[in-house]
Amino acid sequence: MSKSKIVAAALLATALTAGRAEAFCLFSCDPTADNARSVFENRLKQKFDPDVKVVKFEVSRFWQLDVEGAGHKAVEFYFTGTAEFPKGANLDCKPDEAGAVKEGCSASKYYSTTVSNQEIKGRQYIEPGATIEFKDETRFDQAPSGWKGQDGKSY
Repeated sequence: MSKSKIVAAALLATALTAGRAEAFCLFSCDPTADNARSVFENRLKQKFDPDVKVVKFEVSRFWQLDVEGAGHKAVEFYFTGTAEFPKGANLDCKPDEAGAVKEGCSASKYYSTTVSNQEIKGRQYIEPGATIEFKDETRFDQAPSGWKGQDGKSY
């Protein structure tokens, strides 16, 4: 058997024994727009409400970041996503008539799922039935297990 046939057989065997499709990557291994949408959905559920429904998601920009000095690769997606909140979110954070919110809540009307040092730390009230458009970004960092999203999962 030739060397190339042995290599091909070994690659095929590896591909067939991989537990998940994402676990084996030979070509085009960067995160996808679908991965970015998954991170957006997961962050919405983590930060706002588990019953949120994403009704629109469009990537406007994607690029690889220059973080070689940090010892790994990273990519960013900029997107516009629209989400419906049938039950609202963080209902206990509803501002009073004067616009004041209780401790641990934020009165900010800027909604974002981006993890950053400027992230709004307090929980934000969203009225039941509201539809909110997010102009946001998400980043993936290359890790041994794949690409780590801002939701803490590997893709």
